[in-house]
Amino acid sequence: MSFAEKKGITVASGFKLQAEAPIDARYVVDTIAERDELVTIRAAYDGLDVFVKETGKKYMWDGSQWEENVTGTAYTHPTTPGYQHLPAGGTAGQVLKNNGNGTGQWADETDYTEEFNGKVPVSRKVNGKALTADITLSAADTGAIPATSKGSAGGVAELDNTGKVPAAQLPSYVDDVIEGYLNAGKFYKEAAHTTEIAGESGKIYVDLQTEKTYRWSGTTYVVISDTIALGETASSAYRGDRGKTAYDHSQAAHAPANAEPNVQSDWNVNDTSSDAYIKNKPESLPADGGNADTVGGHTVEADVPAGAKFTDTVYQHPASHAASMITQDATHRFVSDAEKTAWSGKANVYFGSDLPDTAPAGSLCFLVV
Repeated sequence: MSFAEKKGITVASGFKLQAEAPIDARYVVDTIAERDELVTIRAAYDGLDVFVKETGKKYMWDGSQWEENVTGTAYTHPTTPGYQHLPAGGTAGQVLKNNGNGTGQWADETDYTEEFNGKVPVSRKVNGKALTADITLSAADTGAIPATSKGSAGGVAELDNTGKVPAAQLPSYVDDVIEGYLNAGKFYKEAAHTTEIAGESGKIYVDLQTEKTYRWSGTTYVVISDTIALGETASSAYRGDRGKTAYDHSQAAHAPANAEPNVQSDWNVNDTSSDAYIKNKPESLPADGGNADTVGGHTVEADVPAGAKFTDTVYQHPASHAASMITQDATHRFVSDAEKTAWSGKANVYFGSDLPDTAPAGSLCFLVV
């Protein structure tokens, strides 16, 4: 039954109406269709609760749609690990210890046997220092070089930002170079060996005559590096200016040093050591300049034409010949295009007891009885 068919109830004065269900028929309906009809006839308001017998559920209208009212359930405290309460018992001074997954037990606070099992005792030491407090290790404790040793006397050299030792920390001879002339084991300022230079350790001495470098050992001058000296001996390098002159000369066109003037060859010279001697010449030559009656066994102007040219080219016969090169006779003649056209235009003639199955147009057929 729809709401349009439901009738209202009129109560006479003095009577009290008592019903087992709510007087407002909107609170309880039979089907979902009746619930939705409340919206259609504009009988639903925001917050209206309606129980539908068909589904056995209660719904509330929120102004735009029906929301199902979910029935609440009683709270049940979980019993899984992490939700269990503190265990009963225990005495003052005791602590709670783990007794399994999510459970605990009371135990004496001083009983830490399990907690410290395998731990390092305070009696242990590091580089002689007990573990009773924070330990600070010095460079000597770890075998490291102290920072105060960097660049100091008896310490270690430093490196600059390019990875090199600063000049201030290098020996003096690196920057202290003395030039002079070595003679008889002594260094002099002048090439004439007049003023002697006293030898000092930590300095480099350069002999300007040989360009070799020396150091003072305390008693004598010792070669630091056996440098190459210029000269023209087996122990020296050749002068670069002379070497360049020789190289430039080798690149220019020239005759060897032992070259001789050209000598005209002479047929009559028989001295084999002479430059004019002609090797491998024939014993004699034909008269009148070498003309011969035959060439390779062929008679000139008979087998060999007078205008023949001798080359290294091997004759190759052509694959075709021009028509002008062919001589016609009674049985070998050319046919012109006009003759071929005339012959092709003649009718085909057939002789037989029956007509042919096919024949070109214009053909003549003769039946022979």
